[in-house]
Formats: sequence, C-alpha cells, structure tokens
Amino acid sequence: MPLEQEIRDTINDYCKRDLPGDINWHIDQFDFIDDIDLKNKLGRAYYSARYMSKLMEATYASGDEIHPFVKFQIIQYASIYEAVTSYLLWNKFSEHEEVKALQIHKAYKPVSALGSLTNLSYDGKELFTCLYKDTKTPRNSIPFKDRVDCAVRIGFIDEAYSEDIKNLYRLRNLAHIETEAKTLEEIELEDSKKGYWRIKPFLEAITEFLEE
Repeated sequence: MPLEQEIRDTINDYCKRDLPGDINWHIDQFDFIDDIDLKNKLGRAYYSARYMSKLMEATYASGDEIHPFVKFQIIQYASIYEAVTSYLLWNKFSEHEEVKALQIHKAYKPVSALGSLTNLSYDGKELFTCLYKDTKTPRNSIPFKDRVDCAVRIGFIDEAYSEDIKNLYRLRNLAHIETEAKTLEEIELEDSKKGYWRIKPFLEAITEFLEE
C-alpha cells in the first residue's frame, strides 16, 4: 500500500524544493543538442538524478540503503557525459582532424602478394602476406576514455575534470553485479556527488566553447 497522500506530497515537495528548476529547466541545459529526442532524454536523466539525490536525503538513507540511490545517480551522470561527448564528436566536430584521427587505427590486411602457388611457413606454421594500413574504427569500438581525451584536445572538455568523468564511466560498469563482485570495488556516495559537481562546469564549458 502506498503512503498517505499527505505524506507523499510532503516527500515530493521536499525532493523538488531545492532543485534549480523543473524538468524543462534541466532540458534547457542541453540547448546545444540539436537532436530534440536526445535533448529531452538528457534533461530527464539530469532531472531524475537530482530528484533521486533529494529522495535519498528525504528518507535519510544510510548503510546499504544508500547503494541503490548512489548506483542510479552514477548511471545517470555517466550516461549524460557519454551521450553528450559522443554527440558532439560525431556531429558538431565530425570534420575536426582530431575526430578523424580518433576513428583510424592500424591493422593488418591479408593480401595475395606472392600468388596462390606460393606457400610460406615459419616454425611449422603457415605465413600470410599482409599490409599494415590505416583502417576505419567502428565508433562503438572506440573506448570512452579515448573520446574524452579527444574532446580535451579539441577544447570542449576541461582537462582538470576529465579524469573524474572517465572514472565515473568506469564505475557505471559496476552496474553489472558480476563485474562488481569480481573487482571487489564498492561505489561510494562521494562518487555520485562528484558526478553532480562536474556536470555544471561540463555543460558551461561546452556552451561557452560553442559560442566562441
């Protein structure tokens, strides 16, 4: 059974009381995103993370009860950083030399340089002739840390907090319980706070950079 309406209203009012604005305000923080659907989802993720933080305060959660609140916020903030960074790289700066270089890696490509009748071997194993050449890297194969470093070189992410962003994304992977158990690493309240503390300068720096 849900709590009485009066109690629910009190909790809801508490969660919204100190927020800088409603969900539309949070959506407006992503005005540099031209994709309306993505912009709306980013705003909702930001709003949800802040609301969940206030709900944690309202219930005065402690001990193990903090864990779901912290995990949710880390997932939300890390997802925001990832989506915004990737959107800017692949859209606003797709023709930038740094982005072009990010999408290239060296790889061996087999070629029939000696003809089908020629066989090479070494230590009892067959050898193949190859070219070592530039190859297009699928975007989803580019590690997030490399995308952040690229954004720092371009200038829309400040190097001062870039490591915090990369670490938050790493912690997001602990959402997989098996991974969390293997690493023996616990996410902490300070991790979710850091995700929040970095979001404002992150968005402000992007807005200022794009306006220049």
